[in-house]
Amino acid sequence: MSEAQERSERILVIRLSALGDIVLCFQAFHEIRLAHPNAKIALLTMPAFAGFARSMPWFDEVLIDERAPAWRLDAWWSLVASVRRFNPTRVYDLQGKRRQNILFALTGGPFGREWSGAAPFGSHGRMEPPPTDIHFTDFVADQLRRAGVPPAPPFDLGWLDAPLDGLTLPPRYIVTVPGCGAGRDYKRWPVERYAELARRFQARGIGAVAIGTATDVETIAALRSLAPEVVDLGGRTSLLQLGSLARRSVGVVGNDSGPTHLMAAVGAPTLALISERVNAVWSAPRGLRARGLQGRPLAALGVDEVLLALDALLDKNSASP
Repeated sequence: MSEAQERSERILVIRLSALGDIVLCFQAFHEIRLAHPNAKIALLTMPAFAGFARSMPWFDEVLIDERAPAWRLDAWWSLVASVRRFNPTRVYDLQGKRRQNILFALTGGPFGREWSGAAPFGSHGRMEPPPTDIHFTDFVADQLRRAGVPPAPPFDLGWLDAPLDGLTLPPRYIVTVPGCGAGRDYKRWPVERYAELARRFQARGIGAVAIGTATDVETIAALRSLAPEVVDLGGRTSLLQLGSLARRSVGVVGNDSGPTHLMAAVGAPTLALISERVNAVWSAPRGLRARGLQGRPLAALGVDEVLLALDALLDKNSASP
C-alpha cells in the first residue's frame, strides 16, 4: 500500500466497556496504530470513557455510542450518522455483541467497509464462540492476526500519568480497591478483610489508601469505620491519576474491577481478587507484576492467603508481610 493510500485510510475501533476490558485492549489499540501508521483512527466508546480515550496516544478522534435502548430510534440514527460521517475504510470491532452486529448491518453490512469482528459476513472474522480456556487478550490478538495486524512489542503507558496535587498520601502505602461495578456484589471481597489488611500493613509502617468512584462511597466509609487510618480517595482521582498513584505504591490489592486492571497495566505489583463466578483464565489482570487470586467462594479468601500472594509480587526492597 502506498503512503497516499495509507493516508486515506480511516480506521474505526469499537470498544464500549467496561473499563477493565478497555485496559486489556491497550495492546490491541497499540498494534492497530502501528499497523496503520498514517491512517486517521477513531475509537467508538461510551460517554463515560470518552475523556479517557482522548488522552490515549492511539486515536485521532473519539465517537460516542450512548448505548440507548433499541426503541430509541433517534439515538440509533445519531450513532449510524456519526459512523457514516467518519466513513471508515475498516472497522475493528473489539466489543463483538449484538449491538455492533446491528451497526454493521445498518452501515452497509458485507457490501460496506472491511469489518473485523463477530458480525456475520464481515470481511475478517474471529473465533466464535469465544473460547473459555485462553485469556481475553489472546482472544483479541487472534482476531487481529486474522485481520492481518502483526504482533508488536509492548506498549508504553507513560501517558497514563497525572499530578497528585492536593492528595495527602502516606510516605509508603498500598492501594486498595474495595468497590466494584454496580450490581456485581459477587465481585466484592468482604470489607472486613480489607480493614484487617490495612491494619496489618499499618503495623509495619505502611499506610493504606482506598480508591473508587462516587458509587463506592458507602463501601469506603464502611472500610474506614473499621480502619480509620485508611485514606479515603473515593471519587477524588482521575483515571490518569490512578496510574501515578499505582506507580508510587508498595502494591495494589483490589476486587476484579477496572481500576485494578489499570494499575496492573502500569506495572504496580497488583493482586486482583477474583470471584468464583468469574473465569479467571479469561479475565485475570495483565502486567509485569500482576496476578489474580480466585476464591471459591471469594469470601473464603483469608487475609493471610492474600498477604502471602501479594508478598510474592513485591520487590525485595518492599516490606513483606
